[in-house]
Amino acid sequence: MHFYIEIRNWLEGTYTLRIIDNYFELFVSIGPFLLISIALNVAAVQYFKNRKINFSSRSEIISILLAALIGLVSPLPTYAAIPIGISLMAVGVPFSAMISFVISSPLMNPSIFFLTVTQIGWEMAFVRTGVAFLVAVTGGFLTIKFFRSINTIQPCKAEAQTMPKRSVWMEMYRNSIYVGKTFSIAILISAAVKALISPDLVQRMLGGDANSSTLAAIALGIPFYSCGGAAIPFIDTLMQMGMNKGAVLAFFISGPATKAETFYAYNKLLGKKVLFFYLSLTLIFSYVSGIIYSMF
Repeated sequence: MHFYIEIRNWLEGTYTLRIIDNYFELFVSIGPFLLISIALNVAAVQYFKNRKINFSSRSEIISILLAALIGLVSPLPTYAAIPIGISLMAVGVPFSAMISFVISSPLMNPSIFFLTVTQIGWEMAFVRTGVAFLVAVTGGFLTIKFFRSINTIQPCKAEAQTMPKRSVWMEMYRNSIYVGKTFSIAILISAAVKALISPDLVQRMLGGDANSSTLAAIALGIPFYSCGGAAIPFIDTLMQMGMNKGAVLAFFISGPATKAETFYAYNKLLGKKVLFFYLSLTLIFSYVSGIIYSMF
């Protein structure tokens, strides 16, 4: 205890101490909710692992709607959703529905929804979910128009992937390790931003004009979006410093599209044309939805 007091006295008035204090303050505030989100994610993994996902229907439109909804509750990131989606085409799921599923999966799941509610609020959680659903459904409908020929062929030779069989405790352990790493980094960045960047700067860049702040938020997603849940403490900090809600929404929708693993998965498994289609759709939707949401 004496050593701790000496360290604090030595660092008194420094940015280092501000960052440390901010880090532990953020960690304590979000820690209990992280534990609940891990449990929700493990429950979702167990549910989908023991059931065969299938959203084929006689109506392609119904398949697209079902695929978008299932994607919103699935715990799959893009790199896992695409191979599973491809394997479903062999049992009659249309390519348009598969695209809808792949788009919605990384945008929302039960744990992301829970963390958004507890850290940012119900409104953002529901708006984020609604926009994710609209992006996925729109992507499915546009796929019918622009990629009809792909419906009859296998997009790639990727082997069908199933979720690995692990015990509940192993899933808890793996999720805890992953969440611990990603959230520790996110909280550290948030603490540094809070200590080093003035609210006036955040207000000017991300809280002013809807057009410029939305574009800035989309660009911000390239270096700072790691996963849907880990981005929340970072964005929550920026919101407290003046970031407007339209820019927040744009960040959450565009973030998954700007990750390196997303580029690789789409390019490797679905090809450059589908990758370009996905990027264009997601970035346009994030910009338009951010502008509209900032008006309310």
